[in-house]
Amino acid sequence: MKYPYNQFAFVLLIAFFIVSCGKNDDPIVEEPLFTYLESEKQVSTIPRSSAQFLFSALAAQYDDDGTMDNEVSSGALVYKVAYKTTFEGEALMVSGLVSVPDQPGNYPVISFQNGTNVEYSQAPTAKPGDNLFVVLESFASLGFIVVIPDYPGFGDSKQVFHPYLEKDNMVPSLVDLLKATREFVSQDHIVASLNDDLYLMGYSLGGWATLQLQREIETKGLEDYQLKASSCGAGPYNLNRLNELIVGKETYPMPYFLAFLMQAYHVHGEFSNPLNTIFADEYAAKIPGLFNGINTGVEINAQLTTNVTDLFHPDFRAGYESGATYQAVQEALSKNSVEAWNTTTPTRLFHGENDTFVAVELSTQMEQDFHDLGVSSNVLREVVLPDVDHQSAILPFGIKTINWFINLNNN
Repeated sequence: MKYPYNQFAFVLLIAFFIVSCGKNDDPIVEEPLFTYLESEKQVSTIPRSSAQFLFSALAAQYDDDGTMDNEVSSGALVYKVAYKTTFEGEALMVSGLVSVPDQPGNYPVISFQNGTNVEYSQAPTAKPGDNLFVVLESFASLGFIVVIPDYPGFGDSKQVFHPYLEKDNMVPSLVDLLKATREFVSQDHIVASLNDDLYLMGYSLGGWATLQLQREIETKGLEDYQLKASSCGAGPYNLNRLNELIVGKETYPMPYFLAFLMQAYHVHGEFSNPLNTIFADEYAAKIPGLFNGINTGVEINAQLTTNVTDLFHPDFRAGYESGATYQAVQEALSKNSVEAWNTTTPTRLFHGENDTFVAVELSTQMEQDFHDLGVSSNVLREVVLPDVDHQSAILPFGIKTINWFINLNNN
């Protein structure tokens, strides 16, 4: 989802900080000799002094450990990159952001997977000065190379419908950005170099995507990268359970989440059920036109309803779990849920205890699924963030994650 920031001081801080970021309007530099990287364009510069100001302010408000503001070692250069991937078995050009330190050195990579977005204008490469993205880009000043994918359906790939919570159409673009990043930093004009260390993090949709990416890397490998740690926030890991929780409620505050998921699955052939067998006719007729890349999540929610009984077809609510009509829907959700495996990567499942968008139960059950396979709590464990919901947990999640990564990287 798009992440609002209500803290007045933080908004003032970011406003100041964005002003101090310079832009480069030079044309995109073509790099046709690379396998994955297609082009690049510098989109902003983050001076070291601005990064220091940002992290000192964040540390004062949110950082109990007091780590990150002491680690600023450089400024950062932020680039938009276009790169090649596959989507539905075909080649597709997609895009993302890469933020690199402006000082020479060998740096680890952080891959950040973003949360749910429905607007073309809010994709990372469309709005690199967004509050959240500026904070993430500034992680480069702490001694990391940071990559942020747009995901298919946004940025340079608006011609396809976003594969929301679709493993097979999402994960390749995440892997291929990491490959394109290695090609990008190999160029002479990029002073930062990669070491082999890789850290993963993401929130909401990005929490799910991060755990899927981690599983892909661990089970299939990724040449020239060594996975060091993974931090997943508020991910909807078990999609069948998410659906059951939502349809069992009287109200649900984010109806567009499930509408987006069902529309994506319908468009991409994950199931053949007409939408009017899942949603009430009034809303089923609206849904295909709502996700046009222009409407906001708030605007889409306003066209739906938070009353669960009214939103869904009565047969779907009554027979989703057992009815043959919905077997294909169940199978699609199972296929795209995260299946636990014998991970050896240090992993944290963060979740706000008051989350009403994605229930904390989903992280708790995911942790149990791993433990049932013999994965110890020293390797993987849930971290419940007290007194925060889906939105207000974002900054605590990010700060705890970057401090953890810094400590691992320094040891």
